Amino acid sequence: MSTVFSIPVDEERLIALRREIHMHPGLAWDIDETADLVCRELSAAGIPFERDRYGRNTVVATIQGEKAGEHPFTIGLRADMDALPILEKDRGQPYISQHPGIMHACGHDAHTAMMILVSETLYSLRDRLTCRVRILFQPCEESRPSGAKTMCEHGVMADIDCIVMCHVNCNDPCGAPSCTIGVTNASSSRFRIVTHGDSVHVASPHRGKDALLMGVRIYEGIQTMLSRESDPFDPLVISVCTMHAGDTIARNADRCELTGSIRCFQDETLRWARARLERLCQSVCTDLGGSFEIDIPSDPLPVARNDEAMYRAFVASAESLLGKGAVLPLLPSPGGEDFAWYEQEKPGLLFGLGCRNDEKGFNRPAHTCDWDIDERALSTGVRLFVQFVLDHMDGIAGLPA
Repeated sequence: MSTVFSIPVDEERLIALRREIHMHPGLAWDIDETADLVCRELSAAGIPFERDRYGRNTVVATIQGEKAGEHPFTIGLRADMDALPILEKDRGQPYISQHPGIMHACGHDAHTAMMILVSETLYSLRDRLTCRVRILFQPCEESRPSGAKTMCEHGVMADIDCIVMCHVNCNDPCGAPSCTIGVTNASSSRFRIVTHGDSVHVASPHRGKDALLMGVRIYEGIQTMLSRESDPFDPLVISVCTMHAGDTIARNADRCELTGSIRCFQDETLRWARARLERLCQSVCTDLGGSFEIDIPSDPLPVARNDEAMYRAFVASAESLLGKGAVLPLLPSPGGEDFAWYEQEKPGLLFGLGCRNDEKGFNRPAHTCDWDIDERALSTGVRLFVQFVLDHMDGIAGLPA
């Protein structure tokens, strides 16, 4: 049964932290300034933490409830910290990135700022906690090797029973949470294809083997796969994002390289797409007298799925805090989310937090140069995390024992 607790949030400080993080972004694992800031704030609050134990610039705080038993239920909370290689548009915002070409264009600055205040709030309430809380500040969500996968390989999930994350968005109204049961994010796998031919003078094309033509035929074949071979009720994206061939106008290309990404919501669909793409390359290159190489990682980013018991627990907490019907539907995203690696080990839950404000122009898609959020939503995110922990510190019905 949920009980509404008074959860004060210093909104002014929360916004100031988000802006400080926004101004000093880093890529992948190179997020020293952000990790330093997190450690600075945790240290000031007296919260125990470990840095670099689970990978470079990882920070993991542990809050031990004073009423916890010898083997307490342990809830994991995760915030990602890295930014994107995007030049931020100057709209006159005083907190514009100070590192040109690097920008927090996906909300990880907001996630980190919220989680700092969540940590402080839970630590101040440790005298009433019967659980343990492990708070994961993670690098490298946007790049590979995945920060979540690396942290899992270093054993971060060994003593965690379930894990929760929030992702802000500019789709839903400011402060509105969203969630769903099942798939939240697609499986993601990059691919690289190189075709090889035989370069000859452009005036005698019949004497050579055109690698660029092979690349074009593969590109066209992918469109046929998508329109005629894949189930329209089973979403599948195969996108060729780059194609490079040739170095002169006087002879045909002897090499063509294509790179791109596969996204889908079912593991079996990904296996089919990988195998079918290789057969397509073989067929095209054999027909045109060339050869090929194909590189598709054997460990693609898995599908991210919300656990049903976790979903029901989250909705109960959110509705106790915000009212009946407060949780909006969360549509599955074709974007990848490396939170899926944690969910490979323990039940997990991703919830969305709306930060849209049309009047201020906070309605742009993520990963764009003018992305920004209505920061008033962030205090609601802090309260949702804290309420969830306080409601479920003795366990969650329906989770594996």
